[in-house]
Amino acid sequence: MGATAAEREAQDEPVVPAEELAGPESGVGAPAGLAAGAQAGPVDDVLTDGEAGAGLEAGGAGRPGDDQEDQADRQVASQVPVSVLVPSFRRKQYLERALASVAAQKGVRPLEVIVVDDGSADGTAELARAAGARVIQKARNEGLCRARADALDAARGEWVAFLDDDDEWMPDHLATVWARRGGHVVVATTSISFGGSMRRLHGASTARPEVVRSPARLMFPENSFTTSAVLVRRDVLVSCGGFDRNLDYLEDVDAWMRVLERGSGLLSPEVTCLYRHHEGQVSRRRTEMQEATTYVMDKYRGRPWLSERTRQAVATVGAWDDLQAARASRNWPEVARLGGWLAANPVRLTSLGRLLEFRRHVRNRSRAFAGLAGVPA
Repeated sequence: MGATAAEREAQDEPVVPAEELAGPESGVGAPAGLAAGAQAGPVDDVLTDGEAGAGLEAGGAGRPGDDQEDQADRQVASQVPVSVLVPSFRRKQYLERALASVAAQKGVRPLEVIVVDDGSADGTAELARAAGARVIQKARNEGLCRARADALDAARGEWVAFLDDDDEWMPDHLATVWARRGGHVVVATTSISFGGSMRRLHGASTARPEVVRSPARLMFPENSFTTSAVLVRRDVLVSCGGFDRNLDYLEDVDAWMRVLERGSGLLSPEVTCLYRHHEGQVSRRRTEMQEATTYVMDKYRGRPWLSERTRQAVATVGAWDDLQAARASRNWPEVARLGGWLAANPVRLTSLGRLLEFRRHVRNRSRAFAGLAGVPA
């Protein structure tokens, strides 16, 4: 599961000049963020168009396992030192599809697939074993963060890739992130949502790859790293503490920020991951996500990349989304209060402009993929 702003894209918001996307004090690339958000700055670096990889483009086709003609290719695929980590809790109907999407990868195959059965007691472990995965079976449910941490502890690969049990990979996903890793410590491709009324992209806001050099890049306007699209160096993730077991939400973003303190990342525009929306989705629990955002912000207080400007931008995203919710419910006093708070500070107004411009870019790019073949309803 990935970014939390999908529901906000259904409405059109005002557009601001593109040059406002570049802001001071950020030391970051183009925009991205936490549950609420923070400061964005100029794009640090991009790859040339010739370095773009496989993945899907607008109008492309294919979904896990559909290309039977590629079966022979998969049988001779080269193994790469990647452990695929799949936490699961009572989602057999989705897990089977997720594991099938790993088996359907073209060109390369992982060293191992590790499924953590987080106390499901519904046959999840048996299904995973039948699919060829290593299984960690827990007696009781301990939550997504601890399941990911347990999988990381057990991983033997030099790199680890993540796949939530309700998401799926496109056939070129693993080959794409493996080819993009270069000298980076973390790589993420772009995902597309399904299972709802919208086809919304999570990841790169433009068609060009972007080098991410600062943790602040994951804080504003949204987190653009969908966990199921991430490949990260295991030694770096472990050395920086892995997943914070005190967190029930945003443990992935928290980990990626610490990883980015130790090296650069790459955000790639190739669409290689299917990100499912459904009623049980963690990223829709707004209050808990806001509390986790506060915890993470306090945790990194004093870091050079977490300036006061960044903190104001984080608060701006949350306030704007609250204002939109208040407007939808016709709570005009709350609309006035939040509007006044935003207007009272020039940094907040500038941050709001960057946020709206980023969302405009995402909406426009998402529309280009709205009819993408091979994406389930």
